[in-house]
Amino acid sequence: MIRVLYIDDEKSLLTLTQIYLKEEANLDVEVAASAKEGLIRLINEPFDAVISDYDMPDMDGIELLKCVRKEKPSIPFIIFTGKGREEVVIEALNYGADFYLQKGGEPKPLFTELANAVRHLVRRSQAEDSAVQHEQYWKKVCGSICQKLQVIEESAQILTKLSTATPETQEHIFKILTFTQAIQEELKSEKNGAVIKHES
Repeated sequence: MIRVLYIDDEKSLLTLTQIYLKEEANLDVEVAASAKEGLIRLINEPFDAVISDYDMPDMDGIELLKCVRKEKPSIPFIIFTGKGREEVVIEALNYGADFYLQKGGEPKPLFTELANAVRHLVRRSQAEDSAVQHEQYWKKVCGSICQKLQVIEESAQILTKLSTATPETQEHIFKILTFTQAIQEELKSEKNGAVIKHES
């Protein structure tokens, strides 16, 4: 189940949002009544996404967002607020907010949109994290294979210099060297292609 931290100084809205997202959207929602409380919980507990109000007394949503990005750079962050000023939206997105939703209107469509945004952003974040982990694992495997191939190549080159090596042995050693070099080139090409794809 997706675990969400919702931060807002309006306690009635905290309760209402928590109940809806839990019962109607099947999300595991924890709440914090201040930005500082939310930041402490986020640092010490695992969450998949953060929903935050903008206008809070101890720290506004943008300042909280900046702090969160230092601790958890990739966690989905949604600004959920009654402030609909364009400059607030732009500032939030510039500092790394993933979504902005204005409070107000009919509760059910509003909370449904909020829940859908959470699910979408968490799925995207998990896919990105998985891709990064896969790339790191592939680099590690490639490095290990290249090291082993280098040892094989060095051993084969030593064998070619032995006077006792028969023509048949020399032929097999040549095959080993040829295929070793071919594998190294393929791994190098694949690695470079992955880097280019990641950078683009």
